Amino acid sequence: MNKVQRALRALRGHYDGDTFKVGSEAPFRALIGCILSQRTRDENASKAADALFKLASNPIEILAIDPETLKKLIRSSGYYNLKSAYIIGACKVIMDKFGGETPKTREGLLTLPGVGPKTADIVLSYGYGVPAIAVDTHILRVCRRIGLVEKIAGPTEVKNTLEGSLPREYWCYADSAFLELGKEYCKPKKPRCDDCPLKELCEYRKAT
Repeated sequence: MNKVQRALRALRGHYDGDTFKVGSEAPFRALIGCILSQRTRDENASKAADALFKLASNPIEILAIDPETLKKLIRSSGYYNLKSAYIIGACKVIMDKFGGETPKTREGLLTLPGVGPKTADIVLSYGYGVPAIAVDTHILRVCRRIGLVEKIAGPTEVKNTLEGSLPREYWCYADSAFLELGKEYCKPKKPRCDDCPLKELCEYRKAT
């Protein structure tokens, strides 16, 4: 059993697998939610998404909104000028190239403005139920600290390490569990090392 598998085993003893559901969100909402979540807190992104989707819930409806109104609706997410441009651009590509449907492949999603690898993987996982590990800052930090990857490893290396070490059916659980661990225990400042379910495996805890 490799270290990634040992870490997952410990996490499965701490986090209920039923808590994390793949394919639990409409793909288009997952997409827009990810764009709004960039460089802001989850609660700010959720507030902006709720405001937007009360008025428009698909690409056609969003494109019908006046750009200034769109900016006001998503203001709480921050960087609203840039994000509104991404949303409008993504909606136009979806309409022009994908027949109004959110792309179902990673390659297709990556052609949308404002969409990077993490967003594409989140849409695939939570929107379409396609197993994927979407590496964000929390997962990156956790994997570096525990010692699953080198301290200088980037998101692509972390993704390849996790997906290459685990059966595909565990990817979505691993993604969510490592994410929650980063938020709850392995925080950027003042991590809760002594309470962490991975404390026995963690190189960071041993060093500090």
